[in-house]
Amino acid sequence: MPRERDFTDPRIPNRDECVLRYLLDRWANERPDQPHVVFADGAEWTFAELRDKVRTKAAGLRAMGIEQGEHVAVWLPNGPDALIAFYAINYIGAVFVPFNTAYRGQLLQHVIANSGARVLLVHPDLLPRLSEIDLGRVERLVVTTGNEVPEAPRPIQRFDELAGAADETLELARPIEPWDIQSIIYTSGTTGPSKGVLSSYLHMFTNAGPESWPMVDENDRYMCVAPIFHIGGMGPPFVMLARGASVAMIDNFSTEDFWAVAKATRSTVVFLLGVMATFLLKADPRPDDRDHTVKKAFMVPLTGDAPAFTERFGVDI
Repeated sequence: MPRERDFTDPRIPNRDECVLRYLLDRWANERPDQPHVVFADGAEWTFAELRDKVRTKAAGLRAMGIEQGEHVAVWLPNGPDALIAFYAINYIGAVFVPFNTAYRGQLLQHVIANSGARVLLVHPDLLPRLSEIDLGRVERLVVTTGNEVPEAPRPIQRFDELAGAADETLELARPIEPWDIQSIIYTSGTTGPSKGVLSSYLHMFTNAGPESWPMVDENDRYMCVAPIFHIGGMGPPFVMLARGASVAMIDNFSTEDFWAVAKATRSTVVFLLGVMATFLLKADPRPDDRDHTVKKAFMVPLTGDAPAFTERFGVDI
């Protein structure tokens, strides 16, 4: 029996097809034991496990006073904490606002002020940079992994202590709609100060979801090597969640380890940004260049190296 439609306009997908909270709940119920996230160290999170982790942190954010529609800044490198923060923020209908971990000084001050965030999730190694600038509206810092936390210019909450009950209701003031803002992603700032791009759930879904990219399906695993503050790093987990599929979250891109990690994580789809494809092609040829599981790669920008890449590595571009 077909599911009842949420909207009369057939162009708008149902909430449980394109809004993160409802997608996560849907797959945790329908596919609880299926992995959604795998990591390079071999760890895996099923949909049900991930939903519990996300709800726990979402309850902690709610207890801090984060409200639906509020902007929450995230200044973290790739890893489990960054992904949980992303999903937990969206789970309560708040807006995920990640920053480039290379930012410092005036540029960092600009994006913090522009974000309008009261709460900033930050890695402890980045804390010293915050003491050098005006933090705008930021009232509290949520600090992730690390045994010792250096001095900070705002009150600190530890991320590992940010928790609530996984079965807490977490009721919303209203449903999260496809047209609500999911994230604010900052541009590179090559022609002026970085600009915050407001992206709705529907925008992200139509960008690379199952309707726009039918060549990627629920049996694929998307290897995420781009940073989560970039559209190429935060988009793949969401669009694979829309498919009820999985992602491999990788800390960073490494030319030397790329294909071995792809094989170890059983990744079938990769996103190659900038010079990543060039670096892989310039590496010395190896007899095992095709000994991996990757079938498809998205190359941005698409260069004249694409035919050579396909010939060498056996990957469709």
